[in-house]
This record gives sequence, C-alpha cells and structure tokens, in this order.
Amino acid sequence: MLVRVDHIDLKVPDLEAAVEFFTSVGLRVVRRMAERGSVELALPGENQVLFEVRHDPTVESTKIDHVAFAVDDPAASINQIKAAGGTFSRERHPTHTGRTVSNFLDPHGGKWQLVE
Repeated sequence: MLVRVDHIDLKVPDLEAAVEFFTSVGLRVVRRMAERGSVELALPGENQVLFEVRHDPTVESTKIDHVAFAVDDPAASINQIKAAGGTFSRERHPTHTGRTVSNFLDPHGGKWQLVE
C-alpha cells in the first residue's frame, strides 16, 4: 500500500545554481551525494517530502524525473501496480542511500518509484 510521497526527483542543468535557488526560498540541504551528483533538500520541519535535485547536462531546464512513494508492504504494492498495468524495470533494488527501491512505468509511460 502506498503510504506517502517519499521524494520527488528533479533533473537540473546546473546543480549548484538549483541548490542556491531552493535554499534561498526556504528549503534546507538534507544530504549531498557526490557519487550520484545530487543533493536532497526539504522544507523545514519533520517528515517533509524530499526533493532530490540531480545534475543532468542533457536537460535545459528543471524536469521532474519521477515521484517516489513510501510503501508499507512492498510485495503487495508491486503486485497491485502490476495488476493495474504498471511495468517494473527493477524490483526491490538496494541503493547506496540505504533505501530499497522499485522503479516502474504507469500504462502511459510515466516514471514512478516505490521506496521501502
């Protein structure tokens, strides 16, 4: 079952300019991940949605890459999404961030992610 939005992944042409902008309007840096070329930001306060801002030299403006949902039962969520027509490119994949993720496309080609 999907329980909340975990993070929104943004691709930007200039990472440091994006971080400077977002921090100037009130977001705070949560973590920098040099190996990924990204910075996680969030609004002040507890349990805020993360914005993972990633450098991507192929984009000319900020683009949403995917929205990630936290799940309470990963296997059931994967099965539910498959039954609804979603297709997975990876399931329950451990990452260097400590999260386990599953990436999928909705029936219209939109990119989404599940986070355990």
